[in-house]
Amino acid sequence: MSGKHQEGADPRLGIAMLGFSTICFGIACFLQRDFTSFWQPVPEWFPLRQPLAFASAAALVLSGAALFFERTRKIAAIVQVGLFLAYALSWLSVLPERQPWLGIAEHLAIVAGAATIWARLSPEAASRIGFGPIPVRIVLGCCSIIFALAHFVFADATAKMVPTWIPGTPLFWALFTGVGHLAVGLALISGVLAVLSTRMAALMYLCFAALAWAPGAFTHPDQWLRWAGIAITLSMLSGVWLVGDYLKLAAARRREGGTGIEALAAA
Repeated sequence: MSGKHQEGADPRLGIAMLGFSTICFGIACFLQRDFTSFWQPVPEWFPLRQPLAFASAAALVLSGAALFFERTRKIAAIVQVGLFLAYALSWLSVLPERQPWLGIAEHLAIVAGAATIWARLSPEAASRIGFGPIPVRIVLGCCSIIFALAHFVFADATAKMVPTWIPGTPLFWALFTGVGHLAVGLALISGVLAVLSTRMAALMYLCFAALAWAPGAFTHPDQWLRWAGIAITLSMLSGVWLVGDYLKLAAARRREGGTGIEALAAA
């Protein structure tokens, strides 16, 4: 990466986290020998569903690994944008029996992070299609608002995921984290303390992975859905972290008097 990067704008940490988490997600899908019902609700009638499940898992693993190498990073980011957009669209198949918005938002948060990798490597192309700091933070902000609403509307279900040994009632933490999602969403949409909000969101997702998913995964190691829960949560963490890096770089370029394209540039 170029020496011109501003401190904290280097995306390598976020890229490594996204690569690792999507590799883990793909492995969990392989071990389930299917799409994960909680995050990839591909209908049973879908043509070639089983081969596609294995192809999807392989694409997650391979694209995650490819993110670690500069020569393959751009295509890996494009593949991941396509994969998680497809998973988001698969949620439309649950209508009208279930509401798909939470599942769609979870995947779009990862799409936003992967898209920033592509945008930093292809700033001219990103500029031509209108992809930039404002659209990406608004998309992620809307996702956070949906997360907040899910915590409020389904507070009892969310509370069941809170470990009982944590001080305070599970319902309190379900609502408290809902307020956290709401604050992140409003900060991103307004642009006020947007970078800080991505860091706080990342910390919150890390707590979800460590406290809500990991204990059950270690006590029931054969239940691969729990491992997939850790992986998808860490993927969301990576996505929001990468968006924060992208916003920070764009702000630094603006302070230096750079052009719109320069604000997108990775090097």
